[in-house]
Amino acid sequence: MSVLKIHLTYACTASCDHCRFNCTCNDGATIAPDLVIDCVNTLKKLNGLQLVILMGGEPGMFPKLTESLTVEISKIGVDVRIETNASWATDDESAMRFLEPIYRCNASLMLSLDAWHEPYIPFDRVMRAINISEKFGGRYCLEAAYLEYPACWHEKDKRTMAMLKEAMAQVGKVPEVYQGTMLFNGRAARKLAHLVSAGRGIPNETCTKVPWWFNGELDTIELLELDPYGNLSKGCGISIGNIKKKSLVSIIEDYDARKNPVFAALMTGGPLALAIEAQKYGYCLKKNYADKCHLCQESREALLTRYPEILMPMQHYHSENKCH
Repeated sequence: MSVLKIHLTYACTASCDHCRFNCTCNDGATIAPDLVIDCVNTLKKLNGLQLVILMGGEPGMFPKLTESLTVEISKIGVDVRIETNASWATDDESAMRFLEPIYRCNASLMLSLDAWHEPYIPFDRVMRAINISEKFGGRYCLEAAYLEYPACWHEKDKRTMAMLKEAMAQVGKVPEVYQGTMLFNGRAARKLAHLVSAGRGIPNETCTKVPWWFNGELDTIELLELDPYGNLSKGCGISIGNIKKKSLVSIIEDYDARKNPVFAALMTGGPLALAIEAQKYGYCLKKNYADKCHLCQESREALLTRYPEILMPMQHYHSENKCH
């Protein structure tokens, strides 16, 4: 399945500790609708684009943009899914106003529900979004992240399990739920990795695909992400081009993962290969990492000056890992 994930914005109503995009409420840039539609039309011709996922940040911060893009992309004949934290579901009227045009286009919804979002998004807002979705007969699913699944030993993991159980009890059925261990990149590498890294050693496996999508192989264009600044990537902070600087057709035609020095290192030597290179730029290799994404994240941050045009967008990075 050919998929395009679109960051309408990096702004968010939350600043969750596990966010791989380091989202906050401060980045108010939004994507240009014409940029999106041109990209969707082009990819539909180039690789038979089947699904567009509208995400953020939080797309609900810009409901008109979310609605208009859902309508226009659906008209092109491409399925649409919106990934949201339900912060907009402050009351029934607001929830219905956001959801009605989405479900009218037969788009679907993915709702975040876990203890990491809870400090910012009350549980009742997610439940309101679920209940209104049920009234509309709309397609929706839930997504829950854990420090370690299915062990769920941490208090946050236990709380997430309790929230899902309560949601199922209130709605009277078992909705589709995507749940699993979070990936320790972005903010999670900085804030949460230390909670689970002890004794795990240094990952030495290669990386030939992004771990958050079933067909995210690095050497194909089956999965792409686009952001408001024109960056095209696989969603891991490694750019394959910028469609504001070079045509999408040219980027796709020229794409060869093994000619991208960061992808090439990951595919042949894994994040450890990046870490070895990063040591030349002041990075200190640790004894333990939460997972290979953790090692990759820290290594890439140390290599920002080495590959400034490739290690983009900057929302993925927080430079604080050099030796002092």
